[in-house]
Amino acid sequence: MTDRFPLKLLHGYVLLSFAVFLIVQGLKFFSVAGPNWIFNHLNDYLAIPMIATVCLHGVWWIKKDRTIRLNGFTILSLVALFSIVFEYYLPQQDYRYTGDIWDVVCYGLGGLVFYVLQKMK
Repeated sequence: MTDRFPLKLLHGYVLLSFAVFLIVQGLKFFSVAGPNWIFNHLNDYLAIPMIATVCLHGVWWIKKDRTIRLNGFTILSLVALFSIVFEYYLPQQDYRYTGDIWDVVCYGLGGLVFYVLQKMK
């Protein structure tokens, strides 16, 4: 019998990430000063685990199997997609976007965190 709500640690991390994301967006909205890494890289680090968790829930819903986990290739593909779109393509299309190798690193680290958290029992 499978757990009705598996991956509690991952889900806790994602909920905390979402709260941090909202706080960072609020700080930006109210023009509160803070370290550059918070405004430039933190949300990129948090994005992949949040989006991959939503994707994992989609797979669970489609397959009706909560034991499924995303493999490394799938997570790497998600990191590559975000890196290409947000760090290469969009900066060429609009001045509001900037390509930054550190954002790619943050996407990769976020993907690694997601991979580890979903594999934990």
